[in-house]
Amino acid sequence: MKKYIYMPILMVFLLLAVSSCEKNAIVDGGLSNEKVNLSTYDFLKSHPRKMFDTTLLIIDKAGMKDLINGPGTFFVPDDYTIANYLAIKQAEARENDERNNFTLDSLLNYTPQMLKDSMGMYFFPKRITRNDLNSTGTEYETSTPGVKLTVSLEQRNDNYQIDGVITGRAKYIFLTKVKGEKDIIDSDYSNIDPSGDDELKDQMTVCQTTGILTNNGVVHVLSNSHIWTYKESSL
Repeated sequence: MKKYIYMPILMVFLLLAVSSCEKNAIVDGGLSNEKVNLSTYDFLKSHPRKMFDTTLLIIDKAGMKDLINGPGTFFVPDDYTIANYLAIKQAEARENDERNNFTLDSLLNYTPQMLKDSMGMYFFPKRITRNDLNSTGTEYETSTPGVKLTVSLEQRNDNYQIDGVITGRAKYIFLTKVKGEKDIIDSDYSNIDPSGDDELKDQMTVCQTTGILTNNGVVHVLSNSHIWTYKESSL
């Protein structure tokens, strides 16, 4: 009789122990290792959700594999950012004739040099990590001749500030195309051009993943909302 009384009690304790371990694992999140034992190209190719397949198609067509596998920093535009670009180009193409199309094939028909100039603006020959950055921002040369972009580490509003637990606002890495003068950030963390002209607002893109160290360089992944090449609609 005692067997049947003690066994359920034992099982309850075991279940509680397992439950406790599972909760701790979720809260802790496990160990984070920013180093990957792959080249930058192979790291992008190995993504389990294939978020960089279109990006890699352009890199291959542009003959840029050796470039991004060289020393430096790649702010990677994923497939969503290129889809955003294609959507704008499609709308522009159909402005005069709704039968017109602009697809990925249309983009890949660009010359290799055109594709290289467009994708090359996201690769920086210099190594850029979080420790190198500040809120003021630093302008860096890209691999595309004559194109410079600003990289900064800035605070923004988020939903993770909890009194007594998380008391400081998070800082994010931004890749910015400055238009005119660099924007001022107001108390609501909105960017305002010093001239007051909304058309001169800087094009700021936050990075969704940062600080990945591959065998040859540094990788930061841009937000899905970014539009490849900082394309703005002419409509």
